[in-house]
Amino acid sequence: MFRTGMRTATGAAVLAVTALLGAGIASADVPVDKTLTWKGDFPVIGTLSPISTQMLASLPSPVTVGQPGGTVPVTLNVDAPADATNGLELVGAASVEGTVKATVVVTDSAGTTVNVPILLTIPKTATPASGEHLKFTATGNASFPSPQHAGTATVVLDGASASTTLEPKDSSGNDTALGTFTVNLSLDPAGQDTSLGTVQING
Repeated sequence: MFRTGMRTATGAAVLAVTALLGAGIASADVPVDKTLTWKGDFPVIGTLSPISTQMLASLPSPVTVGQPGGTVPVTLNVDAPADATNGLELVGAASVEGTVKATVVVTDSAGTTVNVPILLTIPKTATPASGEHLKFTATGNASFPSPQHAGTATVVLDGASASTTLEPKDSSGNDTALGTFTVNLSLDPAGQDTSLGTVQING
């Protein structure tokens, strides 16, 4: 996740995020504050690493079997090294915007898994001064799936499915020579703990 600390980002500023349920705010929601580091191959720049991302959310808990868990707001703070800024400067980009995609895997007590897609929006972010890190905050929502078995469910970020789509713009708001491009991200180093928490499932 490119802005997937992408301390931060990638971690950056800590924002409070709450999962709202149809019946209100769950009394035992599980806070998520997960920082990971990534790498990805970018045009002009080459391999960019480390990209630090900090994911902030609040998992609904408890959740009842057969009932949707509700909408979970997600915030991702991204911190990319100064090479990202240098690459934007080379193509005359005054700003960058785009999206981050990721997948969360929810596994219940019976071993049933559900893949939950996450799409976050990167707002228009000004290109920093030369030599500074590129930092931004992407936001969006995820839908917690309806559980099928009572017990507990683990929630894990799929480290193999993260990507970012970026749109650098010049000072007039036009595309740069890079156009719009997508970068697949991988954990760097591999083997980082991507667990986000455990949710109680009531029968």
